[in-house]
Amino acid sequence: MPTLDTISGSRALAGLVGFQLHLANMRVMQAAREALAGRNTTPAKVTAMLFVLDNPGCDQTTLSRFMHVGRSAIMKLLNTMESHGHVERRSGRDLRSNGLHLTPQGEAFLAEALELIQESDRHVTAQLTKAEQDQLIALLHKLQGS
Repeated sequence: MPTLDTISGSRALAGLVGFQLHLANMRVMQAAREALAGRNTTPAKVTAMLFVLDNPGCDQTTLSRFMHVGRSAIMKLLNTMESHGHVERRSGRDLRSNGLHLTPQGEAFLAEALELIQESDRHVTAQLTKAEQDQLIALLHKLQGS
């Protein structure tokens, strides 16, 4: 078994899947943030809007769980999205909850933002062949257990 004296930190990190995923994620997310900067939005807002698009009427607790962030962070995010006219809260499944829905303005905004992210994604993965991109997506899905 190797000891810390006999291994290189950089070689150890180079072989850690989690660390390499983290570095790749930082690069991809930075590119997405830059692509969206002119639209005054973030990848998190786009992710939330996509979830609401796919799950109309969902509540903020469900969105919070999906995004792995606290309810207060989701509340702040939703307040911003609502103030921009992208999301609206309607009566939910009971008196204590609201259902989230994209507005027509939100749907149009989302389509533009998604186009920018997709272009950013194409740029970041340009050095990969289509087959490699498909394989990477499949492997990431496998790691996520889906």
